[in-house]
Amino acid sequence: MIKKGILIVGAGILQIAAVEKAKELGFFVYITDLNELAPAVKYADKFFCLSIKDIEGHVRLAKKLKRENRIIAVYTQGCEAAYTVAMAAKASGLPGIDPQAALNCDDKIRTRTILNREKIDLVKFAAAKNELEAAAAVKRIGFPCVVKPADNSASRGLTVLDNESGLASAFREAFEKCFKRKEVIIEEFLKGPEYSVDTVLYRRKLYPAGISDRLFRPIEKYSVQVGSLTPSLLPTEVQSEMYQLMAKAAKALGVDNGAFKGDLILVNGKPKIIEVTARTSGGFDSQYRKPYSFGIDLLKATMDIAAGKPLDPLDLVPKWVKWSKTTTVFPKQGTIKSITGVEELKKQKGVKNIFLFVKVGDEIKDYKNCADRIGQIVIVADTYEELLKVEELAQKTLRFQT
Repeated sequence: MIKKGILIVGAGILQIAAVEKAKELGFFVYITDLNELAPAVKYADKFFCLSIKDIEGHVRLAKKLKRENRIIAVYTQGCEAAYTVAMAAKASGLPGIDPQAALNCDDKIRTRTILNREKIDLVKFAAAKNELEAAAAVKRIGFPCVVKPADNSASRGLTVLDNESGLASAFREAFEKCFKRKEVIIEEFLKGPEYSVDTVLYRRKLYPAGISDRLFRPIEKYSVQVGSLTPSLLPTEVQSEMYQLMAKAAKALGVDNGAFKGDLILVNGKPKIIEVTARTSGGFDSQYRKPYSFGIDLLKATMDIAAGKPLDPLDLVPKWVKWSKTTTVFPKQGTIKSITGVEELKKQKGVKNIFLFVKVGDEIKDYKNCADRIGQIVIVADTYEELLKVEELAQKTLRFQT
């Protein structure tokens, strides 16, 4: 008898939690990634060397595995592969959202077009395929504005412009980071505190799954997140408004089953959408911190839906409330000569996970996007005041010499 299997798209560090959850649920885990040394590969049962953007390759693989009765689900979380997953699931006759719905989320131009058309979240924007179109766009949008790729994440290729002087380089940087759609989106700059909102859709009904406060370095030219706090410090009524906005967006974009995550911002006290995607949040948020803070199980909930099982609402009902945070160290630019304090940090009360993406000898360059961060520390405490003390000690303990 063949053990039921799941095809997980992407083998980055966030997918380790997905592989572990899948095995806990009794799955044989097939995993794909272009990098055979990707962190989650060694935890899976079978690896296929495929880029997460290779849609045709995943369609062929999923159809083959389904035909051989080896998989009952195609899945990803915290990884920019929602469209690939949707296409592979549909082609192989497995549960999943409509690929057009996934594309509506992944393609920022499509997202803005639909939301503005439905009068859900009116934000000024324009698309540009070349520098001439970009110049015309910023004149319509005005300054400050944001220039970014139509289909990338983690602030890659994003630049905040206050005037026209840096437009040419901003356009080129964004254009180079585009994947499927070689086009840049230019939006009005929305100023205010930002939030990561996790939700799960099941049979078109939205289930709240936690809001985190996103913390950033001072935004001058680039947007780089320094941490994330759960639960949110927002009043309950504002959090409710955010969930209502997410429900309207999900309906407009066509997301009816599975994860639906949004980056939202408060502008003059009202929530607005920065971006949405048909997957769980990254940044170790849905994988570790929301479970730590609330006792919920986002991965099981979304994995069940991907496998065609009914959602167990109890997976998303908070069992407790604790404070959790990801905090990031930003060493000075240069070549790393030494990293100290890791073993000491592991023994520190309140430190749950340590993720380092660099080693001695690596070069630290300018921090231009969230992918440039050197690692993250996940901390947990019973009170907010205690959490801040744990963070302060953790920041002092982990040391880099460059």
